[in-house]
Amino acid sequence: MSRIYALLQPDDSLLFARPRGNGFEVGPRPQGVDARGRNLTVFLSGLDVAGLTATIPARNENEARRAAPFAIEDELAEGVEASHVALADPDKSDPASPRALNAISAATMREVIATLAERGFDEAEMTAAHSVLPVGDVLYEAPGLVLGRLGGRTFTLDASLGRDVLISLSGAHPEIAIHGQHVADALGRPGQEAGASTHEALLVQLATWAEQGGRGIRLRQGPFEARRPLELDGIERWKLAGILAAAATVGWFGWTVLETRAMNQRALQLESLAQEFAQVGWPELGGNVRQVLAATGGSDSGLESPFPPVLDASAVLYDALTQVEGSELRTLRYDRARRQLTASVAFESFADVDRLTSVLNQSGLSARSGDSRQSGSRVIGDLTLESAS
Repeated sequence: MSRIYALLQPDDSLLFARPRGNGFEVGPRPQGVDARGRNLTVFLSGLDVAGLTATIPARNENEARRAAPFAIEDELAEGVEASHVALADPDKSDPASPRALNAISAATMREVIATLAERGFDEAEMTAAHSVLPVGDVLYEAPGLVLGRLGGRTFTLDASLGRDVLISLSGAHPEIAIHGQHVADALGRPGQEAGASTHEALLVQLATWAEQGGRGIRLRQGPFEARRPLELDGIERWKLAGILAAAATVGWFGWTVLETRAMNQRALQLESLAQEFAQVGWPELGGNVRQVLAATGGSDSGLESPFPPVLDASAVLYDALTQVEGSELRTLRYDRARRQLTASVAFESFADVDRLTSVLNQSGLSARSGDSRQSGSRVIGDLTLESAS
């Protein structure tokens, strides 16, 4: 699935860039964008986003996200409660090293998310343009803007602020890669390359940097994380027995397998999943699992060498996810004909895909990983679970 990039322009319109050959095709139409914008990254100008660095001692990512606003409290324009702070991925080779982060008004985040949702892009990622700048001190000229990375800060300036501001910011940095003749002239320094004279050229450059590894910082973190609905791809092809098997095991699963508090909590999650299956297949029954069973006469239990009950297999998957830090279940699909459970999971790295596969294989199920791909700052991996031979 190719990642599509878009630039949110000053008039709130979107300009799209999709990979084509060795470059990008740019235009106003969202060609290639998946439903709800799942493969879309939207670049914000960055005028309202501050790029900083801070050392954030924490045992895990949840603690780091909670502590981040207080680590830069003096730098926030609106205070901790009114601000949203997004973190770059940690350096796994040196977890104690300073973290790059972006700070933006929470109100601005809500406004931009609402703007994207109006266009049907509820799950699109958002990134400040300056956060994908190359490593090192750099100034990049764009239409009406100057993007910069100087020391431990990244920023976007309104070009109308003038020469004095640029001189003040760049004074402590003798070696700066300058893209754009106007910026070079303002600083009295040589320019290395041209900047972007149009929004189209700016979008192509940002997309190129993003594809080259400078993915930038995902702004949609914590309370602004995209909430993905349960994906039931191809449900019309699912057999009745597959859905009913999931629903029928809820009672047994809750009373005989889940004996500890943690497992009881997992039973509630899986009961909710069974209700969603029933809701999609029989909306007229309002997702009532018992009524669905009564209307259809029960589940198919005569199969030889059956796949473990769907909720049992799901429980094993949930338990395995807790053993791979940072993993997050995105979608879950069951193919009754093949007796396979397919899960799409977001990871922090490609190595985590193999780690989860190994954990599942040790649990009594047969698990194999399929395609793995980069999506923003996360890795998306597809895993297929089957009965162990």
